[in-house]
Amino acid sequence: MLAALVSGASLVLDPRFEAGAYWSRVMEWSPTWLNTVPAMLGALAAQPAPHEATLARLRFARSASAPLPVSTSETFTAHTGVAVLNTYGMTEAAGQITADPLDSSARRAGSVGLPVGVGLTVIGPDRRPVPPGSQGEVVLRGWQVTGRYLELTGHGAEASRPARDAHGWLPTGDLGFRDEDGYVYLVGRADDVINRGGEKLHPQEVENVLLGHPAVSSAAVVAAPHERLGQVPVAFVVLRAHRTASGVVEELDRLCAQRLPRHKRPAAVTVTSELPTGPTGKVLRRAVRADVMALASDAALGGSR
Repeated sequence: MLAALVSGASLVLDPRFEAGAYWSRVMEWSPTWLNTVPAMLGALAAQPAPHEATLARLRFARSASAPLPVSTSETFTAHTGVAVLNTYGMTEAAGQITADPLDSSARRAGSVGLPVGVGLTVIGPDRRPVPPGSQGEVVLRGWQVTGRYLELTGHGAEASRPARDAHGWLPTGDLGFRDEDGYVYLVGRADDVINRGGEKLHPQEVENVLLGHPAVSSAAVVAAPHERLGQVPVAFVVLRAHRTASGVVEELDRLCAQRLPRHKRPAAVTVTSELPTGPTGKVLRRAVRADVMALASDAALGGSR
């Protein structure tokens, strides 16, 4: 909305997303770019491909609001012919933080692009910047980055607290790294890290492998308690329409064994009919984790693999 206001463009708002009617609406309004979320891209990739005339003015589909798996982006583009521009943002930075270059040849698979008018660095546990390629927490600063958080006390009174550290940096809680050219790659949230017997892993990396299977439409990996290791990763997947669970779990086990080191492989993979999601279709991993904790006494989660 802000981009449309600043550029003097027109904006088409749908009351709700309907995959079956989406391309007919694109044909009707003839936009130059689409604002989407990964769940929308996955749903559209399962629909009949749009006609060439529908895409006459379309330059790209922008993805935001949730991590975009490389497999989802590649499948959507191969199916529709529409390139995907990946972005990263948060409310505290007035929405936009990074974006892929408009030049598709300059985009890098798995990256959320380059910072857009905001200061961004990656810091280690000592709160100092880490070198390119090293993982740490993403922090931000700039005129558009909020300085304080407004909170309600237990009595309903308003209070506020600083959002930035002493050097003006806002911690995002997102973990990632930058390459030698400054492209940003996100690996997950700090509070989602799973510690399996001292070896740490990020659920997003495992989810991306699971989503690479053609039968999987969505996935969530969370920590389950383990008597000896402390925590182990467990996975929940939703299958695409007309796919059955028969044989899929075994195939996913083999896929993880091929692409992940042993400590990152899920201790259990469960097929479920749905996963809890937010308004944008983003899987609410916290809700999945709460369900797992409620089932912590299940013997199936007690063994190691």
